[in-house]
Amino acid sequence: MKKFKFSLDKVLLQREIQVDLAQKEFAEAGRIFDQEEKKLEEMKSQKEAAFLQRQEIVQGSTSWTSSVEQINNFLQGQDLRIKKQNERLLEAIKVVESRREILQQAQTEAKMIERLRENKKRAYFKEVSLKEQQEIDELTVIRFGRVDNK
Repeated sequence: MKKFKFSLDKVLLQREIQVDLAQKEFAEAGRIFDQEEKKLEEMKSQKEAAFLQRQEIVQGSTSWTSSVEQINNFLQGQDLRIKKQNERLLEAIKVVESRREILQQAQTEAKMIERLRENKKRAYFKEVSLKEQQEIDELTVIRFGRVDNK
């Protein structure tokens, strides 16, 4: 019996390689998104700490104007940095989504070729089984034909 040979094995291999690359790119985009999100959270916690520090200075000191002014300047700058970080985070989300779509497309294409391979394999083995059955039937007829002739 001949071994099953799928004519599109190289295409299937290429599609599987594309899926692997797309998974790596998706994971990298997710990692970058997580880093950007962590930076944003750090900025927000620094802003909250500055608010608390300003409150403590105002409550505990009589000459707080210059300190509070510095904190207010920091808070204004931090608001701008948070705004920019939110923009970077939105950009990272877009990259993650585009990489997810690429990954899904690559997986769909690979599955399509894999299903085609399975269907061809099933049809091949069905054909081989049918031929074997025909050979067995032919041998049986020949055998019984010899017995009847004697």
